[in-house]
Amino acid sequence: MTLLRRSIAFTDRRRLVGVVICAMGGMCAMVGGVACGEKHEATMTLTFGEEKDVLTRAPAPTTLVVDAVGTDDKHSEIARVALPTEQLDLGDQSRSGTGAMSVRAIDGAGATLVKGASLFFQWGALESSNLEVFVQRVGELARVPRGPATFDAAIATIAVGRYVFAVNGARTMLYDLLRLAPIDSAPVLPRSAKSLIMFETYALAIDEGGGTTVDLSSGLATALTNPENGTFADVAGGTTIEAPDGISYLVGGTRSSGGPTQKVMKLDVKGTLTYVSTAKPREGACATWVEGRGLVVYGGSADGPPEVIAPGGVTGTELPFPSDPVKGCALATLDGTHVVVVGGSGAKGDAGAGLPARVLDLTCASGCTPTPWQGVVPLVRAQAVPLGPDKVFVVGDDAAGNTHAFRVASSPDNLREVPLKTPRRGAHVVALPRGGAGIVGGGVGLESYVE
Repeated sequence: MTLLRRSIAFTDRRRLVGVVICAMGGMCAMVGGVACGEKHEATMTLTFGEEKDVLTRAPAPTTLVVDAVGTDDKHSEIARVALPTEQLDLGDQSRSGTGAMSVRAIDGAGATLVKGASLFFQWGALESSNLEVFVQRVGELARVPRGPATFDAAIATIAVGRYVFAVNGARTMLYDLLRLAPIDSAPVLPRSAKSLIMFETYALAIDEGGGTTVDLSSGLATALTNPENGTFADVAGGTTIEAPDGISYLVGGTRSSGGPTQKVMKLDVKGTLTYVSTAKPREGACATWVEGRGLVVYGGSADGPPEVIAPGGVTGTELPFPSDPVKGCALATLDGTHVVVVGGSGAKGDAGAGLPARVLDLTCASGCTPTPWQGVVPLVRAQAVPLGPDKVFVVGDDAAGNTHAFRVASSPDNLREVPLKTPRRGAHVVALPRGGAGIVGGGVGLESYVE
């Protein structure tokens, strides 16, 4: 079936003009905008959220650097000033231009100790609105400004490239990453969602009995017609994997209960729903997208090797690796030929103390085995966000249900737990639009991690 496409704006499109920045503790930076011979000034605030010693804790940064970022992601330095400082002039920017602000605080050797970035905006948009940029210490978690109240998220994702969107049954939570505040009017879903697929401003809420499309702009709900060759019950409870080209895959075999299934619901860029299938039925598997190769699925079956559903394919092809019955794992893409499996339980040799991360080389042609990284990650349910070609940020629960976060890397001395700022149970991790990861649910507020 094809979803209705409409041009309803999801965001508040105020007119904005030049830009300026003021920081917590008195530091202020001004940006001028020129239009029709007039010069306007506005303020942009550097905020540290719930953390109070970001620029003063040892080792303390000595220099603040601000870049303008174009829509092509190219950085252009527009200001550099010694710390501490009271005010920073960011110069003139085109009123009609679109960009983002990237902020770094560095030490005397040039190492970045503090960083943050805004989402993209029109420079002219700041005529009547202050823009806040959240900055934090690198390599650790930080609580964002005005974080949401305690919310026991069952599903978490990013909506419209701007909002952290969490769901628990029919209840939802939206946190605006541009305005750095929760949305008061988060919608109530018409059904208790077991899975979620995002499409433009729409959320597809799915349970065993059916599916409903909800327009997050208007709240309008429309029943989904089930595609042929499968049922909503085949995929409800599964995780959605989004490919860079806008196609989404709801992988039934990643669900933790409900029985093994082969079905994968595919939503293409035109809004058309179809079913494709894995080669083997699975339950509790993990999945990721690898550009140029397709949807990779791992675990959840004692007799199902890892497999890949190629772009445009309808059935998975098994890879020459051993089967792994692990459940609750996370699968993350490292590069175009490697994926890493982290966490989970029930794998061969699992003694209950945790499993090492292990890497699959997707170019291996026969007799392949995963390459383990040293150290173990004691999470029975895991989710992961890639940080680079040799490292991932992992969030999940231990056997007692308590949430932990880990930075996991190929070098053994880089496996470390990253302390949470707030105790959590059942939290989820999302990849943030401008880099890094966010932890949502299972406790109060929203926590951010950057490197």
